[in-house]
Amino acid sequence: MLVASCSVQAELADELTRAAGQRLAAHAGEQDWLPYQAEFSPWLPAGASRLPPCTVPLRFEPAQADGEPWGRVPYLVHCPDQPGWTSRARVEVKVRMPVWVAAERLRREQEITPSSVRLESLSLERLHRGFISGQRPPQQRLLRDLPAGEPLYPALLAPLWLVKKKELVVIEAVGDGFAITTKGTALGNGSLGELVRVRNADSGKVIQARVVAENRVQSLR
Repeated sequence: MLVASCSVQAELADELTRAAGQRLAAHAGEQDWLPYQAEFSPWLPAGASRLPPCTVPLRFEPAQADGEPWGRVPYLVHCPDQPGWTSRARVEVKVRMPVWVAAERLRREQEITPSSVRLESLSLERLHRGFISGQRPPQQRLLRDLPAGEPLYPALLAPLWLVKKKELVVIEAVGDGFAITTKGTALGNGSLGELVRVRNADSGKVIQARVVAENRVQSLR
């Protein structure tokens, strides 16, 4: 049981650090992070040492449930006893982890390859636009240029083009009880599920079709 003294503040700080570490570890598992290093600096208000004893386990609730579990993370500490109490708290969580960065200057629309990126250990709290981690680099393309050494981030990436402008594609036409294919030329780029304009090689007619696989589209009915 907690006692109303300075030891209360120390015990609260330890439990707060443990809660922040568990939340970070759960997030890391969900996101399939690579091994990381973390430092925790808890903060409690000066009045925490005067809080009454809590005879039941404390609950630590992030003040922002959908917030990131690193950086300056505010918490609410609840004692669900009778009458119980609630206190504000905070944990400064510093995390270093390998993330993918450009190994060379990358150009807009360039497809990412294992040789064009590398892993580098960086502080997550400084990566305000986010980051990309994982054992393998993302199989995506860039929406804008990225200087060498700069980290990849989600808004920078887009799905690969499965259909590319001026390349040959197979056109599928599917209906009730029939399916036919013909060849054509893509008049634009498209990723999975997107609509592209395609010129039918036999008729010369330009149609709208949906990308269904690499170099394969399905005409709209």
